[in-house]
Amino acid sequence: MSRILPTKFSYRPSIQSLKEEYARRIAFQFMKKRREEKYGPRVPSKITDNSQPWLENPNSVADFWYISEQIRKSTEKWQTHFNPSSDS
Repeated sequence: MSRILPTKFSYRPSIQSLKEEYARRIAFQFMKKRREEKYGPRVPSKITDNSQPWLENPNSVADFWYISEQIRKSTEKWQTHFNPSSDS
């Protein structure tokens, strides 16, 4: 992700901002190399997607409405779980 912002008078980044971005990239590569030398390469995550679809093949407005209602109910359930009312 580039942090270069346009200057006041043109759309070209300043030389200083280009130098800073280059220095950040080089520093990141250096730190990554050092980390891999010390700890070895990063192991990919073993977490798999455990989500299940609301409906296998929704193909009507009623199906989408059902999914919407289930999401609304789930959202309300979790909102009350994590945001308890101040009345209690």
